[in-house]
Amino acid sequence: MIKLDGVSLYGSLLARSLAALGLVWLLAAPVPAAADSCAYATTGPGGSHTSVAVIGPGACSPTPAPPPPPPPTTPAPRPTTPKPQPPTVPAPPPPPVRTTTPPPPPVTTPAPRPEPASPAPAIPVPPARTPEPAPSASPPAPAPAPPPAPAPAHTARPRPPAHGPVALPHYRRATRPQPKGGTSVVTMTLVIIAPAVLATAILRPRSR
Repeated sequence: MIKLDGVSLYGSLLARSLAALGLVWLLAAPVPAAADSCAYATTGPGGSHTSVAVIGPGACSPTPAPPPPPPPTTPAPRPTTPKPQPPTVPAPPPPPVRTTTPPPPPVTTPAPRPEPASPAPAIPVPPARTPEPAPSASPPAPAPAPPPAPAPAHTARPRPPAHGPVALPHYRRATRPQPKGGTSVVTMTLVIIAPAVLATAILRPRSR
């Protein structure tokens, strides 16, 4: 017997602990449940090789193979109804041919005929002078002056109506805010500063 240095007869400590752990696992595993069913498997082309596994007291035999599916039947061709053709859209009518009419010729007005020359006016004959009347000895009396127009009468303007007495509102004195009771700012300042000054004077170190 060959004995290696550092290796005992029963293996190393790790091997023994693994063996003990495997034994405990096998003992603690649950017992497999008994089945009362069987199973079979068919292999090979056309089901030539069949294997059957039986579990339980009952007998087991393979079930017959299912019948082959029937060949697919081709449906009878249905009569095809001709599809209605879409209505043909009539071609648009050709655009009307525009005929250009020539512009009418300009209307020419005949030139006016020259008027005949008017005859020369006849020389007027001066009328015969009538003799002036002789001046009268006394001049005629002047026409009387028209009477002056009467002055318009002064109409008195109506006086505006006197205003009645107007009621005045009752006089009210202006309200002034009353000073609130309490310490004033000066008193508060003295109350704060005076103790501070006294404390500073007391706590100040005196020179020796």
